[in-house]
Amino acid sequence: MKNLLKLIVLLVLSIGQLNAQGLSVPNTMGKEHPRVFGKDMSVEKVKKLATDKPWAQDIIDKTKQRVDPYLALYKKDNTWLVSRLQMYWKTKSTQVYIKGGTYAGADGQAPVATVKFPGTRDHSTDYKQPKLEDIIPYMDDPRGLYLQHKDRPDAWEWTGISKTGKIVEGINRQILGLSRDAAFLYWYTGDEIYAKFAYDVLDTYLQGIYYRKEPIDLSHGHHQTLVGYTSFEVIQEHILGEISQCYDFTYDYIKEKHPEKLPLYAAALQKWADQIIKNGVSFNNWNLLQAAHISKIAMVLEDNSNYENKKGGPYYLDQIMNQTSTRQWSMNKLIDYGYDAKTGIWNESPGYSQNVLNDFIHFAAFYDRSFDIDILKEIPVLSQAVKSFPQYLYPNGYMVSFGDGHYKKLSSEATLYMIENAQKYGKKEDEVYFTKMLKSLFNKEIYSGKFFGKQLEDLFSKESTQIDANIQGTSQSEFVSPLFYAPNTSWLVQRDFGADKDLMISQIGSLGNHMHSNGIAMELYGYGLPLAPEMGHGSSYFSIEYAEYYTQFPAHNTVAVNGKSKYPEMKSNHAFTPVAFYPQSGVNKDNFPGITFSDVTFLEPETNSDQRRVMGILNTDKGAGYYIDIFRSKQNTGNNVKHEYFYHNLGQSLTLLDDKENALELKPTSKLAFGDGDLMAYDYMYDKKSIQTNQNFKGQFNLEMKDKTVSMNLWMKGYENREVFSVLSPVSTAIGDGILSKESASLPIPTLVVRQDGQAWTKPFVAVYEPSLNKVSAIDKVDYFGSDELVGIQVKTKSGQENFIFSNTKSTVPFEYNTMKVIGTYGIISKEKQQLKSFFLADGTSIESDGYILKANSNTTAGFSFIENQWGYTANGPVELQIPLQNAKGKPKLILSDGQKEIEGVIKKVNQKKVFVFELPENKKYIHITLMRQEK
Repeated sequence: MKNLLKLIVLLVLSIGQLNAQGLSVPNTMGKEHPRVFGKDMSVEKVKKLATDKPWAQDIIDKTKQRVDPYLALYKKDNTWLVSRLQMYWKTKSTQVYIKGGTYAGADGQAPVATVKFPGTRDHSTDYKQPKLEDIIPYMDDPRGLYLQHKDRPDAWEWTGISKTGKIVEGINRQILGLSRDAAFLYWYTGDEIYAKFAYDVLDTYLQGIYYRKEPIDLSHGHHQTLVGYTSFEVIQEHILGEISQCYDFTYDYIKEKHPEKLPLYAAALQKWADQIIKNGVSFNNWNLLQAAHISKIAMVLEDNSNYENKKGGPYYLDQIMNQTSTRQWSMNKLIDYGYDAKTGIWNESPGYSQNVLNDFIHFAAFYDRSFDIDILKEIPVLSQAVKSFPQYLYPNGYMVSFGDGHYKKLSSEATLYMIENAQKYGKKEDEVYFTKMLKSLFNKEIYSGKFFGKQLEDLFSKESTQIDANIQGTSQSEFVSPLFYAPNTSWLVQRDFGADKDLMISQIGSLGNHMHSNGIAMELYGYGLPLAPEMGHGSSYFSIEYAEYYTQFPAHNTVAVNGKSKYPEMKSNHAFTPVAFYPQSGVNKDNFPGITFSDVTFLEPETNSDQRRVMGILNTDKGAGYYIDIFRSKQNTGNNVKHEYFYHNLGQSLTLLDDKENALELKPTSKLAFGDGDLMAYDYMYDKKSIQTNQNFKGQFNLEMKDKTVSMNLWMKGYENREVFSVLSPVSTAIGDGILSKESASLPIPTLVVRQDGQAWTKPFVAVYEPSLNKVSAIDKVDYFGSDELVGIQVKTKSGQENFIFSNTKSTVPFEYNTMKVIGTYGIISKEKQQLKSFFLADGTSIESDGYILKANSNTTAGFSFIENQWGYTANGPVELQIPLQNAKGKPKLILSDGQKEIEGVIKKVNQKKVFVFELPENKKYIHITLMRQEK
């Protein structure tokens, strides 16, 4: 007996330890309703808020305005609204059948009307969703739905449900939304007529769910694992928001007037939650969307002990917080899979990443307000995710848009809750940081109080956040860095906030969810716009153009091999690999000014081709900031038929000129075609013109706007066996949300395609891009030097500065040009009026010009600027600086600005010449140096 008791104690302790390792879950949901928006939903507080805050009263007034016209109809005929629900009124079907993403029918019979299933997984349909007053009451006809055709406004016709998209869902959600509003008004005013209005709809709908079975996919495919009770995807069960709120606000009425219905409603909600747990996708944003739906159900259910099956609110909260099944992971497992612990970046395209972050933060806020549990403390990566999210921003405040993305603004929801959380739990440092972020990145209305007040939930949550007026905002540059690399989504961004222009490069591979087949793709920014944009996902990611064009290489700024480069899109696993980059990822201070750089490699799997892209920003000359792009590509078994460089740029026109400013004589061509064995994506390009030329050329894209013209100037090195194309590509569906006028956003995209017959490794694509205003360039001339794998670019600006850019695939092979030499994969030597201005060396051991030499014993990234006596340097390892003796009087010493450390030089003889040599320590920060001369 004693041993048995000991065993029981050990078992209890072990179970307790297992629970302790999970995330916190409340033991009780409480006894009061409503609680769906928090533990303290007080009528008195909301009434006081409405008195004090006009936005709150406005929410209540608009809610009443939406409900009252239908309430008037209800008073005359209490079936008016209910009869418009989309139900199996006559057939009372219990079993729905689908065939993939399409409705296939229903059968079986329940004792009551059941909820009708929608037409397709895709929202696309040729029919309009009707107004409620135009819906035939109790519509359940073998012909389908009676609807208005979009192209024939006067034509109403019967059409099969499978052709109606999501209209069934839309109608039902609209009606449940009105019922939810009425339920709120009952709670707020105490007027029982609102409760009756809401109850009649809710009762009909929940009974209709109770008697429905899980849909069956007749094709026995993937859709069977996704389907919910009212939607083809469990993540689309958004109607649960309206249902849970309606149920919550009318709970006391139901308990008093119809208590016998509560067990049925609970059973309906439980089976709905179980279905969402059973189906879906575990490893991406679906998991969290499913959790959000389940949590809505959990909040309105009672404690576990209230139900024979013990499936109350705490049970379902534990399911989403701590339990893992095939298609519903625990929060911690999802966090560990999706977030990079160091960068705080989620492994999906930006828009989806923002949605996931908002969902996580919304869930944390709901948990906090409901149970006083600080999820941010238990999942610290969420705080890092909010801090890192501004890295997606262009200088214009819009997010980058790779994969299935759109250019849109950053949401303030996460930042606002971080402030609320910091205030509640005494995290003063976090409060200051996130308040600065809020005031630096978002419109003042968001933190002045004018923003609050769009929906019912705001009456219970947003008023708790009071923004400290004494904390001042700064600028975007405080929350982003000149270079940021997220390995878990294969994304690298470079940016420079210049005195005259802001520049930014976004490079993307294909790793994670909602990604495209795009190799090493990139976006370029200039003068407030993503001038070299991503294309988005077409009309939807169910569309044919999505599969054939928008997700494929030719729709991106990349290089395709042999017309065949392709690999799986959406959930993709094809990342690029960084060779080197500068500055360090995430470091936004004390970097070498005006220069960023990246060197990445990629194995294109379809053709077994090696690709390597070197990109950089040079923003070191007033008004003359520009981009460097060097793209090498070769097929590894020697089957180099062709390599094609695609570059898309916003605008109405593309002009191409030779070195002598003569227009290239392009002729119409039928090349770039599926008929030649290329990808089908090539056929989406049109108005194709080309010229075969081995000469260097230049060009200009022009976007004519009402108040200005934004141009992208380009220069490209020529090679033998090269053909240059000017084509038009389909519109970028990523453009929108105010970033461009509707007219400009609907334009086709002028596109440069450069074809290199044979390999493009020793004949790479070498380009300089310069954004400018009103067709004016600050660059005077671009020349090239080097051979084979040694690529050199000489850029001379109109102000007299010259930059010599050296690119090499091998870090140990010297690259010499005139008096200059670089041993490394990338180097920049800047001169002004023949005087050396700066060195920049990446992944190398030596850089020299005019007798000045900067070298290291092992591969190092370093920069050195020579500006009169105020020099500066950075190096990620020890370096040696050699200075010609004739340029110094007496024995010099260097004084470093970090602590005034002095470094004395020594005289050495190098190549029969005397030089001063300084041994400089590793210093990853860019610091100033003062050269002091000591007379003999």
